[in-house]
Amino acid sequence: MEKKRILIADDEKAVRIMLAEALKHHNYEIDVVANGVEAINYVKIRSYDLIITDYMMPEMDGLELTRRIRSKYPSIPIIVVTGNGPQQDLLKSGATACIMKPFSVFELQNRVKNILNTQS
Repeated sequence: MEKKRILIADDEKAVRIMLAEALKHHNYEIDVVANGVEAINYVKIRSYDLIITDYMMPEMDGLELTRRIRSKYPSIPIIVVTGNGPQQDLLKSGATACIMKPFSVFELQNRVKNILNTQS
């Protein structure tokens, strides 16, 4: 069975590492980028089963990234991680789910698993 591929976009290196490590143990293939612009560039050259993005990032925030991904790649699920972002706006713009900070790794793993399992 082919590994599910996940792209993580977060401007904080420690968060990128934590998210990637939490998901690698579940046999996912993980790519990480530091912002929305890099995420768009990755999506153009690789296919992903899920995108996880932070809401607050320089250059392009998670809301704009969600809008752009949704307009060109409508079938890719997107999870937005936010501390105080506009959840309703994010969901209306195409986010599949929002996870509020602080969150547990277990919560993230379950959300990812549920989204990827419904996709298959």
